[in-house]
Amino acid sequence: MIPLVVVTGIFVVFPVLLFRHFAQRNAGKSQTSNGDAVGKDLIDLADRMEKRIDTLERLLDVEAPGWRERHHEQH
Repeated sequence: MIPLVVVTGIFVVFPVLLFRHFAQRNAGKSQTSNGDAVGKDLIDLADRMEKRIDTLERLLDVEAPGWRERHHEQH
């Protein structure tokens, strides 16, 4: 009986535990690299939005002088 448990442990349980360990480790690495890419994309998006807002504010300054004062009075 003991040899059957030992053989099962060596050839079934141990490889399954190793597989799960390495699978979890690899999943953690891919999430970190994916998170870095998402972070860079968000920073790029924020920079583009900031440039667009600056452009819109400059256009409004020309087209509707005093819009800032009117807008701040409402809030």
